[in-house]
Amino acid sequence: MNNNEEFEDIAEEEIEEEQKKENKKEKRTVSREIFDWVEVIVLSLSFVLIMFSYFARQAMVDGNSMKETFHDGERIIISDLFYEPKQGDVIVFQVPNSLLTTEPIIKRVIAVGGQTVYIDFDKWLVYVYDDSSLTVEQVVNTVKPLDEPYIEAMRENAKMDYSSDLEYPYTVEEGKLFCMGDNRNGSTDSRSLLLKTVDERYILGKVIFRIHPFTWF
Repeated sequence: MNNNEEFEDIAEEEIEEEQKKENKKEKRTVSREIFDWVEVIVLSLSFVLIMFSYFARQAMVDGNSMKETFHDGERIIISDLFYEPKQGDVIVFQVPNSLLTTEPIIKRVIAVGGQTVYIDFDKWLVYVYDDSSLTVEQVVNTVKPLDEPYIEAMRENAKMDYSSDLEYPYTVEEGKLFCMGDNRNGSTDSRSLLLKTVDERYILGKVIFRIHPFTWF
């Protein structure tokens, strides 16, 4: 074997060795990428589990009092982290020793403590305001009723049920919430002495989203 052939053999061996190193490097790179993705997924799942364990919980809608917004059997995620109730929120609460039920209840916050509620049953209008000294005439002429698109279908097809154990205007006690179901004619809520206004201490959380069909709130 002459010198040129020896050089060619050495060169080929060096090329093969370099290719082997490159292949190993590529395999390590792919393996590292896969590991990184798995690590991200595991950390994300751990974060979600921690969030649900300490800051959020799952609940199930029981009944049709929130129809058409929520339906019986739908699963929702609620949270009370840094929560301060406000008008329009959909909340889940549980009232101990309630005459209605001791199970979790889902309703919409209509008014918070210190606010006054007036309901025009004929027109399906709900007025919420801060000055409890206003007369009904002043309320109707100066206060804008709540915007409640979720009751439009019912408003068109039926009259609101007049049954209520309260007299209106009604001023909500501090620390309490006046709540109603979106299905106004199929909801036992703060209009009834079976439930009354809801103590804020009994709130389990605000509805964050519905699991299926997925919807943010």
